[in-house]
Amino acid sequence: MSQNFIANRRLGRLRPRPTKLFVPFLVLAACCFVLSFYNGRLPEPWMSNTMLAVSALLVLLFWLIPVLRYLSAYVEVSTSGVLVRSGLMGQKRQEVSFSQVTAVELGRGRRIEIVTRDGEVIALPKLPRAKKLVAQLERLSA
Repeated sequence: MSQNFIANRRLGRLRPRPTKLFVPFLVLAACCFVLSFYNGRLPEPWMSNTMLAVSALLVLLFWLIPVLRYLSAYVEVSTSGVLVRSGLMGQKRQEVSFSQVTAVELGRGRRIEIVTRDGEVIALPKLPRAKKLVAQLERLSA
């Protein structure tokens, strides 16, 4: 191995607060309750089929998609920089090296903003313990 090789180690992977999933799991619980309560009680078969279809659509739109978005969105801090992934399946990807960072600030709504040398501002999602994270990122970028 070369003497100039610097190992890039992952220091941490941060996700938004799990309280964002409260409403999706509430919708899932409501759909499960309705399906279990009305199973076999509706007089017509088309009513049961409609109830199943509507419940499946609600679960798909209001539970599955938010859970996939939550699980695929994260901020990864490594020894060389910060990687931000977001989107439904993590398609949006922003990466910045600590050598390019000029400032790390706590913006409006406790969102962390990383300013690069090019003037580009990378806004991180709301993360727990934002003040401590800003202090650590400033220390790493110095």
